[in-house]
Amino acid sequence: MHKPARVLMYSQDSYGLGHLRRATNLANALVCESRDLSVLLVVDSPVALFFDLEDHIDFVKLPTIIKVGAGVFKAGRLGASPRLIKTIRSKILRDVLHAFDPDLILVDHMPGGANGELIPALRVTRLLQRARVVLGLRDILDDPQVTCAVWDREGYYDTLKRYYDAVLIYGSADVFPTADHYRISEVMNGGVQYCGYVCNMGSVKSPPLVRAGIGIGTEPLVVVMAGGGADARGVMQTYLDALPMVTRTVRAATVMVTGPFMPEAEQRLLRERGRALGVSVETAVGDSLAYVNAADLVVCMAGYNTLSEILRFRKPAIVIPRAGPSAEQRMRSTIFAERGLISLVPPQQLSPARLAHEIAAALLNPASRKPEAVPALGVGTATRALLKLLWRENGRDRVRDDKEVMPERRPGAIRRTPAASAV
Repeated sequence: MHKPARVLMYSQDSYGLGHLRRATNLANALVCESRDLSVLLVVDSPVALFFDLEDHIDFVKLPTIIKVGAGVFKAGRLGASPRLIKTIRSKILRDVLHAFDPDLILVDHMPGGANGELIPALRVTRLLQRARVVLGLRDILDDPQVTCAVWDREGYYDTLKRYYDAVLIYGSADVFPTADHYRISEVMNGGVQYCGYVCNMGSVKSPPLVRAGIGIGTEPLVVVMAGGGADARGVMQTYLDALPMVTRTVRAATVMVTGPFMPEAEQRLLRERGRALGVSVETAVGDSLAYVNAADLVVCMAGYNTLSEILRFRKPAIVIPRAGPSAEQRMRSTIFAERGLISLVPPQQLSPARLAHEIAAALLNPASRKPEAVPALGVGTATRALLKLLWRENGRDRVRDDKEVMPERRPGAIRRTPAASAV
């Protein structure tokens, strides 16, 4: 009996929403493009159901881990050792991959998974000789020296050679040549494709409907957001402190979205302060894209998805990147600012006075802050590349049944398919 093709996605994203949001965007795009497809997400985010999923998409939840350093993780919620958590997660990954028997595996961010937990599952894939394996990377991972050192230490370059057919980069080589900076080009021998910036390209409510829904008139709308929000309180508190200085020059309405990971005590303090200033403070909004589209100005941190959405709608944005420990946000915001895509306030320069000056200038002269030539947006390109890999003839039977598939144990050289150079 014929069964739909199967795609397995691995996403490790316990601290924020970025990887999970990108994975769900791609999963939704895949099943919308090809209804004869089922996608299983293997994730560890404690808010795995935060995003809407199309039919034929489901997820498996791994125990949560938290990154504490470059390539170093600890248990997020369970009172267990890192070794035990890795063992549990690795076994779940191996068993799910074996049972689901996907046609395509899309791994996000780390070729071997967190602490190499994905390697046993990839070995199963090599034994099954069925699935094509693709690595998906955002534009900037961290300082290249840091990332390359971790990949050398963890053996990830060898993992790429052994198990992967292609690498998709969710960015633009013209903005940041990811494959060169992280030495991926040396390993993949042409199996790299830049897709453009990936974000949700679905339709959104019109700005008048959004404004009517939150009860504001013709005044400018400022949307303040920071992804998951775990470390966003400083930015949001500074915005509230800056607002009285802004209103001496220009009136504006504000919606502040803290994100689900901001501690409740911190959200409560922001709500109390916001209430006194007439600011709506929400944990989440039903359609964050519609709020970005309706905004006259976005004040945010420099996460990949937030900036991709700003590019989509070409919105003026004041961006305060995360100070660390990763250099990712500082690097991205600096590059975007140099290209005139955003206005940058470095975290060490953030103060109510500096932020008030930037906000007032943006609201009084919005045309000067609106980005002109934006990099390509790439969810469609990434979707087509994945479907091309999925359906390209590779000499195997795609008629399935639901019987358990046991791996054929046979010796084999490293599996490399023609698709690596065809993406």
